[in-house]
Amino acid sequence: MRVNCSIPHRQSRSVSGIARDANDHGAGAIAARFPCPKPEISVASDGASATITTDSIVISLTLSEAEKIPALSWTPRAHPNDPFLEDLPHRAYSVLKGSAGGCRHFVKRREGDRDLHYAGMGERASPITLNGRRFRLETMDALGYNAETTDPLYKLIPFYVTLDTKTRVAHGVFYDSFAEGYADFGQEIDAFWGPYRSHTLIHGPHLDMYIFYGPSVASVISHYTYLTGRPRLPPKYSLGYLASAMGYAESEDAQRLIAELPQQCRKWGVGCDLLHLSSGYTVDPVTGARNVFTWNKKRFPKPDKLIHELRSEGIRISANVKPWLLSQHPNYKEVHDAQGFIKDAETSKPRVTRLWSAGNGATATGSYFDLSSTAGRAFWKRGVTSLLEMGIESIWNDNNEFSLPDNTDIYAHANIDYTPTTVGAGGRALQTHLMASASHEAMTSFNPRRRAFLITRSFASGVQRFVSQSWSGDNYTSWHTLKHNIPMGLNAGLGGCVGYGHDIGGFVGPRPSPELFVRWIQNGIWMPRFCVHSWKDEGVTELWMYPEVFPIIQKAVHLRYKILPYLYSLYHDAALTGMPVIRPLVLEFQFDPLVQSASFEFMLGPHLLIASVFDEGAKHRALRLPQDGNSLWCNIWTGEWVPGGTEVTVSCPLSMPGAVFARRGAIVPTGPVLDYVGKPGADHERVLWVFPPPSASSEVFQGQVYEDDGETVNAPLSKLNIKMRVHGNVVEVCVSLVGDYQVEYEWVWVLLPVGDSRRVVVAVGDTFGPDETAQTRSDSEGRLGHGIQLHSNRKI
Repeated sequence: MRVNCSIPHRQSRSVSGIARDANDHGAGAIAARFPCPKPEISVASDGASATITTDSIVISLTLSEAEKIPALSWTPRAHPNDPFLEDLPHRAYSVLKGSAGGCRHFVKRREGDRDLHYAGMGERASPITLNGRRFRLETMDALGYNAETTDPLYKLIPFYVTLDTKTRVAHGVFYDSFAEGYADFGQEIDAFWGPYRSHTLIHGPHLDMYIFYGPSVASVISHYTYLTGRPRLPPKYSLGYLASAMGYAESEDAQRLIAELPQQCRKWGVGCDLLHLSSGYTVDPVTGARNVFTWNKKRFPKPDKLIHELRSEGIRISANVKPWLLSQHPNYKEVHDAQGFIKDAETSKPRVTRLWSAGNGATATGSYFDLSSTAGRAFWKRGVTSLLEMGIESIWNDNNEFSLPDNTDIYAHANIDYTPTTVGAGGRALQTHLMASASHEAMTSFNPRRRAFLITRSFASGVQRFVSQSWSGDNYTSWHTLKHNIPMGLNAGLGGCVGYGHDIGGFVGPRPSPELFVRWIQNGIWMPRFCVHSWKDEGVTELWMYPEVFPIIQKAVHLRYKILPYLYSLYHDAALTGMPVIRPLVLEFQFDPLVQSASFEFMLGPHLLIASVFDEGAKHRALRLPQDGNSLWCNIWTGEWVPGGTEVTVSCPLSMPGAVFARRGAIVPTGPVLDYVGKPGADHERVLWVFPPPSASSEVFQGQVYEDDGETVNAPLSKLNIKMRVHGNVVEVCVSLVGDYQVEYEWVWVLLPVGDSRRVVVAVGDTFGPDETAQTRSDSEGRLGHGIQLHSNRKI
């Protein structure tokens, strides 16, 4: 349901991409996507109350007797005495006075922790639950932040999910505005009004709110991303190892250093798919200023040669771009005269402010692009296109929090009454959103057939339609950060930012110790985005910088490449359903009360539970396994089965990448270790890690692997469908390949858990049974695999 509270004549189009007003063409699109049920409507004779009843919920409206202020309540029909959301009587909706406008929404807060809130406003600091906390609605360049306490951070997603721990009913609320404000989840107390929560926009003309009824957490997430946009399917290479370091491009010998990357990766036996080219390539060799869309020819004498040499070795480049021009930039006057910058409202001239220019902490004057202006957007797209023309395939939108100093500054974007949108009302994140769409438009226009791999630091609702990845920003090197970055990623994923990761090893701060670096790598291989990035006085953070622990790191990187088929299938699911790749336990186990606040364990898709090690010197990991009826969990390293609901302490020596458990009946597709994704002839098999119940079962477990070329928009698609059952002491598996994409591999292998010696029968097709062409082999660890060949004439 959608609720709107507005100041007349000041409405503007939705900044998240959904139209607000009936005259907007997008309003019809909303109605088409969400057809309104035929409700029963009842209005009291005095007109002071009404009810709307649908198949699922009852919505009650009452007007306060004196003030005539409306108050709404939403109640599931399955629990008629337990509303899942209630406005605060007499105070539910209020408009702030003054020229800046602003609105507030108050709802009742039930005492205790009956209602648990998640996914609050973006990548909020640890823990995953938001109860009793208060957050600023703003984005910030939070260099070296505290991952447990700092607020605000880099992202603004004004959406949250609430779970009623009594009824187990979930709902979501989305406030469709990027205006500055704050969200209070119970920190504020006022004796006169009783317990409440509130959402406040201190600028802007309206409060536009959408209510999503679950009853499942998964349903809420799916509906939210259906409204604001499904996550974009990335190219497959983006899931490999992504190298990065400020130090590479800051070197005066940058081109030579970077050109050696493929040789270093082959020397150390690790794959690499992309290099992040930091902004050092734009540094003016005379002034030291960073001038976006220019090249330092001293550091990079032949950049096009470097780009093509790396590409020939399977490594692509993502170029860093920043949303401003310094006053000394060679094109500053051009954009200034064309009115392509955000303006000072008092002078109608470009807003001049301090911006990062040279080294650490150095600033100079300049202006932010106005990506809502015709001139600013056109210049930006030309700049992005110039990089693509050189052979660069990915764009890295960085420093895009738009730290504008004055809320009265204006955008070219106009309101419905043709007045300009102010920074305060439109929000700084509006420019983040427009920067993403402009970069994406340039990339898709340059090569319509290639999936645009766009990376962004800042993020806002709806941006998932344009970008494939984001990360937790400029984190600080510490064990504390390693731990508390985890719930940041889980919350971001619930808000549509599914391609999330961290700067492994920490961006700023001291160089990580060998142990910390190993544990950070081991956590990172399970993340949607796997990237090492740093800016440290001691030098570049690289996979091989500690030879004494490199064999452990190499094994972890190899594992990352093995699980790419599983990760890629999860991304396909995300693009179809909105489900995040990494998931808080509450999303999968909503009815287990003992995991609903779990912040440091997570599910990788529906099948794998990951519990990373984040304490210095730790050799064990304690956790409680979720319970959902007949739940069993298999330790993937040992093959031990453990009932759900059990508290376990798992041995995790430094060589082991965390405690990892597979759900009963899980089917996890894996592939070979790769030098890079797409290397001809390298993707030669699929190995299915299967986890059949340890005893006979009548259940049939199913899995699916998405296969395509990994790069093309609307590419031909095939699905490897898998079925599994346990019949007596025999594990039966059948596989069928369906679709238009011709896979590179011919063989599919089945691998049972460690120590499981049951007989395996593998067949091609939809029917269980023996296949005379099946074969067996032993892997490098001595485990017996059972394989079947997918001949082209046997495809179904």
